[in-house]
Amino acid sequence: MEESSKKLTRRSFLATTALAAGAMATATAAGCSSVDTSGDAVDLADTANAPEESTYIATCHGNCGGRCALQATVREGKIVSTLPITYPKEKEGLRTGCVKGVSNALRIYGSQRLLYPMKRAGERGSGEWERISWDEAIEIFANQLKTTMETYGGASNMWQGGAGNMNGVLRGTPTGVINSALMPTGEIAVLDSFGKGVANSRLIQKTGGTVLSVGHDMAGIVFAFVHLSSPQSAVEDLANAKTIVAWGANPAEASFCRSAWNWVCKGRENGAKLITIDPLFTSTAAHSDEWIPVRTGTDAALMCGMIHYIVDNDLVNWDYLRNGSVAPFLIDETGAYLRLSHLGQAEAGADDDIPVVWDEDAQAFIAHTEAKNPAVTGTFDANGTSVRTVFDAAMENIEPFTLEFAAKECDIPAAQIESLARQVATEGPTSFYINYGLEHTYESWRIYYLIGLLVALTGSAGVPGGSHVGSINLDHASATHYKIPQVFNTDMFTIEDAVQGKHFTGDWIVRIAETGQWAGEDFHMGTLVNMCANPLDNFSGASDVLKAYDAIDYIITIDSIMTTTAHYSDLVLPACMPWETYEYLDGGIFEQKAIDPIGEARSDFDIIKDVAVKMGYDDLIPGTDLDYLREYLDTPENIEAGVGFDALYENGVVMGDYTMDAHVTPEYNQYGRTQFYMEYLMPRDSWGQFFGLQDRLPYYKPSIEAYADNPDREKYPLYGFSGHDLYHGQTLWTHHPWLDDFRKVNGKPFCRIHTEAAAARGIKTGDTVRIYNDHGTCVLSALVTEGIRKDSVWVPHGFTWDEFEEGTAQSLTRWCPDDVTSNNNFNDWICEVEKI
Repeated sequence: MEESSKKLTRRSFLATTALAAGAMATATAAGCSSVDTSGDAVDLADTANAPEESTYIATCHGNCGGRCALQATVREGKIVSTLPITYPKEKEGLRTGCVKGVSNALRIYGSQRLLYPMKRAGERGSGEWERISWDEAIEIFANQLKTTMETYGGASNMWQGGAGNMNGVLRGTPTGVINSALMPTGEIAVLDSFGKGVANSRLIQKTGGTVLSVGHDMAGIVFAFVHLSSPQSAVEDLANAKTIVAWGANPAEASFCRSAWNWVCKGRENGAKLITIDPLFTSTAAHSDEWIPVRTGTDAALMCGMIHYIVDNDLVNWDYLRNGSVAPFLIDETGAYLRLSHLGQAEAGADDDIPVVWDEDAQAFIAHTEAKNPAVTGTFDANGTSVRTVFDAAMENIEPFTLEFAAKECDIPAAQIESLARQVATEGPTSFYINYGLEHTYESWRIYYLIGLLVALTGSAGVPGGSHVGSINLDHASATHYKIPQVFNTDMFTIEDAVQGKHFTGDWIVRIAETGQWAGEDFHMGTLVNMCANPLDNFSGASDVLKAYDAIDYIITIDSIMTTTAHYSDLVLPACMPWETYEYLDGGIFEQKAIDPIGEARSDFDIIKDVAVKMGYDDLIPGTDLDYLREYLDTPENIEAGVGFDALYENGVVMGDYTMDAHVTPEYNQYGRTQFYMEYLMPRDSWGQFFGLQDRLPYYKPSIEAYADNPDREKYPLYGFSGHDLYHGQTLWTHHPWLDDFRKVNGKPFCRIHTEAAAARGIKTGDTVRIYNDHGTCVLSALVTEGIRKDSVWVPHGFTWDEFEEGTAQSLTRWCPDDVTSNNNFNDWICEVEKI
């Protein structure tokens, strides 16, 4: 057994998140062990006189969103390298991968691996574990689900999904049961989960369990791709842009948007101007023509100021605004569209009951699909009902947020905002390359109305070089260097006798712990299964989430490493990593099994199947993992295209003919127009919320905590935020010696603080500092830099509790999921920093 330097208990965890906290006590942790206890090391560098080798395809299978096909080399039964797959000479520029990908070998054989099933032997989080057999573990798991179901009902068994095994068929959260809400029109929208999880999908449906979905990045996912249906062109189309605005995105090095960096560079070679808007001087900012260091959480104010400047200076693309957006649609005082049925020209609710506009040429109300010259502004009388254009309503709604207001709110010179607005309006086509960085504050869901309005004003949709939201959508068509199956058999994910369960965002367990209710009904939190998720390290407001865990009867975590969440569980089960089992990832990668699982790790599929059998559901999950993958992939269309099961099983990926397809995606919503208004606003988690007209139009509201006039800034003057880069990601990469060489200072994770802020506090690079606020504290090293706003502090994301001296990065964040999208708000907090 390997000794850990810290013991995590509820008391010690919460102590580190209180201002008067001391250091954690040291103790032996009996659950996390080195893989190779014999002392025989894996020499990853020894390629001389190499014995026979074989190669296998897989990928990191983590939450970077990447589709990097990696080729593992296996020698003497061990993986010695994981490199991007090789390409023919003419395709070498398409090779994708990063430093995290090539370091998978150390991840698989790392000291952080969980090796065998364990049950808690002391207080939760004490680090006191008892090693048990798989038979005992499965029996405990099954009996716990049965007891909870029989005592409190199936919904009391909660399954927390996440992105730890992203987009797999066999692993991950159940598909299609994230959150649905009924709109007044009767429409239902269902958000897909990050993974499918055929085994647990079937077991949850059989038992009527509750699926807890994730909140991170949901402001963008819900608004851009559900509510507003924002299209996304292929990354290759960036080469056609004349202005590229990297807004909350770091394509030079961060996550899946790295696949776009080659095309950003080609756009610049073709004369495009690159502008980066970010409080941190990122690698993308370093390569940009202009860096605009916006104050965290004020991006919507900046958008409002730009909109006013474009309109006031008549820089509008009036033709697109009139004919390509919802600007001329007419709404009444409640915000309902004027439709043909109101004019007696269609049956209410029928397919042809579409919105109308006022046609200037005809001087009449006409269906928007037929109008020749729709009015963009104006108020009109429709059979006694006063209606006005959406554009007028939008401009009235943002009237207070002028360019001068934006300059003060964002702490950016007004002249810089004017220049930015003129650039995007007159030097197009413009690609607004947005990623998730700017939507991690409480009110950030509002930015998607505003970016839609900016796109409409500048005519930046549906044209080569134009873009709505850059790489925020995971399913964009780009870099098609290998063939991707298009049609799947998804029947396996549902069962005939399914029992209706519940589904909502897992962050709301904090409210349930306080009230004992969800959506007005009593709700008992019986058993929690954390599967492909690590809430205590990766959800905002982790201190509050941990307190909520006290109200849960029993906690089971299935993971490959000893995360903070695993530490605070009652039963921990070791799961396979890539190359240890089979899987298919939507995006064309079939993960091939290359080695036997390390220790006693087992696949998620096999674990859940055995639990189902132990519960008495012998026939619920018939067949093997490969049987289900074959069923999923072997559709006539895929087989004909050469990407059926056999082809993918044999090759991992099937190379295709790559043509530089700069695909331009048109508007694909029901109106075929750029949207920046919602007739009805559908909450992601519904418990009776009502949203008025102001919330359905472009608007700006300050963050819930990180705003300039917050009186608490007298105590906590600095804005805190986090982000991802080449070396930081999720906790999949914890305790990684290669990466730690780049992401630690003096052996500890580090924060970034501006030179002036550091000097005022007597802080130098390498000093140990404490960041603290009313939510908690975090002790780590300091990196002093001029590449950050003077009023801000950057903290790393992806380290576990035992890599910090005290607390974690999420100890500083606030629990505040919003009522619209239940978004995790990683960047909505303020703090102070002191040298210790």
